[in-house]
Amino acid sequence: MKIYAVKILDISEGNLNQLSLMLTEESRQKVARFVHKQDKIRTLIGEILIRKKISEQLGIRNDEIIFAKNSYGKPYLKNDRNFHFNISHSGDFVVVAVGDKPVGIDVEQVKYMDDYRRIAERYFTKSELAYITKIDCDNLGRFFEIWTAKESYIKCQGKGLSIPLKSFSIEINRGNIQAILDDEQNQFLFKQLAIDTGYKLTICSLGGDIPDDIIMIRQNSLLPTCSVM
Repeated sequence: MKIYAVKILDISEGNLNQLSLMLTEESRQKVARFVHKQDKIRTLIGEILIRKKISEQLGIRNDEIIFAKNSYGKPYLKNDRNFHFNISHSGDFVVVAVGDKPVGIDVEQVKYMDDYRRIAERYFTKSELAYITKIDCDNLGRFFEIWTAKESYIKCQGKGLSIPLKSFSIEINRGNIQAILDDEQNQFLFKQLAIDTGYKLTICSLGGDIPDDIIMIRQNSLLPTCSVM
């Protein structure tokens, strides 16, 4: 498995439109629907990054890449079902995990939310709630640790929110993470990696080793024919 990250920069509207031509019509429409420019850039860079890695690792030309979705809406590479990937973005970062086993990744910018306790009470298990509300701890940071772990687990399963968030519990002990279902640990592996101050990132994999490092990629290296503002 490899994990890649791009710190996004601004892109002119003209170059956004030009770069969108690298995508399918469905993806172009998805990008166009976003109101905020930064959302357009994050989505665009995420797909360009995964397309670049598919081309590099599998030797498939960009115009030959075919994505499809499972019955729950998770994208997969139709050209090679043994190539697994997942994309996430938040704030200034787009991250992609690729490997030969099912994988899920989630990155979140840690922003203050005055209702995070209410959200946790609604979606977290009792043990997760106890973890994030422990006295003398970074409660908001712990909230995002649990949130990214739960999101990465659901994304790795590829079943979306058909898996209720309270149907399993994330346990974090001295950096070790487990998903507990029906009082038993399952076979999924987790790892939290540091990407930047003010962010939480968790990877979940169904087998295979999770690396300790994130490979940082300059946005300009993905856009050889276009310049940023």
